[in-house]
Amino acid sequence: MFLRNAWYAASWSKDLTDSPLGRVFLGDSVVLFRDGQGHAAALEDRCCHRAAPLSLGELKDGRLQCGYHGLQFNRAGVCEHVPGQDRIPASARVRAYPVAERWNVVWIWMGEPALADTDLIIDLPWLDSPDWAITPGQIDVACNYQLIIDNLLDVTHAAYLHRNTLAADPKEATEPTVTERGEGTIKVGRWLLDVKPPALFAAAGGFKGMVDRWQHVTYHPPGVVYLDVGCAEAGSGAPQGNRSRGVSFWSNHLLTPCTETATQYLFSFARNFGIHDAGLSKKLYEGTRATFEEDVVMLEAQQKKLNGGRLDRTVDLIADAAQLQARRLVQDRILAQAD
Repeated sequence: MFLRNAWYAASWSKDLTDSPLGRVFLGDSVVLFRDGQGHAAALEDRCCHRAAPLSLGELKDGRLQCGYHGLQFNRAGVCEHVPGQDRIPASARVRAYPVAERWNVVWIWMGEPALADTDLIIDLPWLDSPDWAITPGQIDVACNYQLIIDNLLDVTHAAYLHRNTLAADPKEATEPTVTERGEGTIKVGRWLLDVKPPALFAAAGGFKGMVDRWQHVTYHPPGVVYLDVGCAEAGSGAPQGNRSRGVSFWSNHLLTPCTETATQYLFSFARNFGIHDAGLSKKLYEGTRATFEEDVVMLEAQQKKLNGGRLDRTVDLIADAAQLQARRLVQDRILAQAD
């Protein structure tokens, strides 16, 4: 069961054009597009005439035209043109989903339209600021979205799964984390002091020696996770708030369930240094994608051993506190939605 009354990331703004994009979100077939004024739109991907996928159509006169018989729909889902006849049946419409564009992301509301309050969209200002450079990408993952959230809230797995990308010091396998449950959020984090910098961060910050490293993860249900991560020269005061001799990133993860065993995964690193350095952006994009693809291999293999996102016949450890609380938070909201 999914939490439907919530905002989900449908697409990066840059990737949505007037060319229809067919997706499946929470089990619903949806077509995304921009209308003649450039407004983002989302409709049921099923023409009301003969059930043809509207994603196989095209934009015509600012409306989405079905590729089978040419009916044209505006972004509200109302048919405004039927070839060969003047009268348009009153029932000629398809479901329209509320959408909003914020933080360089197109968001979609899959539940009751009357509850689609845009103030509920999570603040991610670094994704849409001239002071930050972003490296957006997308991966489609064949696993339940909660497994990805579990993975993102688990910083200890890097010592084993990301030996070639993120891991650099033995402390990463054993240093404890602190978990906090806030008002609708789960946070988990830790400091790794006087450690070797991972290759990705060493290249970005030009570190020659040991560093103090921070990893702070925040989860907003149902599908937004961001990480405040970075390194600074060891002993330069980063744990006390002075990050001037280091590099900071916001690592962003926007997860939208497609089905119980498939997830659309939008990701992006945001940085506030070298923001006009295209070479650095390319290096960071390639490095972060390589890291996430290491996760994907494990997550998809894990999914084959599970029933959807359920963790039947598994054992919980102390390090799983954040993941377990995140699952409870989502389940509480799903139950409240059903009342």
